[in-house]
Amino acid sequence: MNSSSPARTEWIWIRHAAVQGQESRYYGRLDVAPEPVDPALAAAIARRLPAVAVWLSSPLTRTRVTALAFKADADPIPVGDFNDQNYGLWQGRSFNDVFAANRTLDWAKPAEILPPEGESFVDVATRVFDGIERLTAHYAGHTIVSVAHANVVRAAIAHALGIDLATALRIEIAPLSITRLGCRVVNGAAQWSVGCINLELAG
Repeated sequence: MNSSSPARTEWIWIRHAAVQGQESRYYGRLDVAPEPVDPALAAAIARRLPAVAVWLSSPLTRTRVTALAFKADADPIPVGDFNDQNYGLWQGRSFNDVFAANRTLDWAKPAEILPPEGESFVDVATRVFDGIERLTAHYAGHTIVSVAHANVVRAAIAHALGIDLATALRIEIAPLSITRLGCRVVNGAAQWSVGCINLELAG
């Protein structure tokens, strides 16, 4: 009888560094540059990361640049399923302007709001869930460091905890914060656990 524990796949999610000149705006798929990461803070975060891991990012520059601040030779794999939310015609516009022009939308259900020519948070979560399940199976037993966007991390938390998406949107995910999620497959079923959410370190 094999009494060994099922292999654990560890996900370490890190939100990218703050971006430049996009305060209170929908920047989503805009490929805006991140602020430089303070070297002392980058070193503090790097000390929390394993020496050997699979590194992932989104296709956007700000996630790759942030990953390289922690590990210069990381060479993260870009994952389309982990791209930021596509805000369509709202991209580049301020939150206040969009709200003022769209007062008839049901803002009490933010996960379902669909920007014109864009995607809702429900759409984001659907592809993030697919990506997590595919990559958890592919890299079973490994540690994955994924530098991503706030709504992608929120979707990952919703997937792990089985919470509704409206609740997930209420979770604060600060720039450069760490979220750790673990998965074991027991009798064919994924069992997720949470190590931390939105952990912010000091340099």
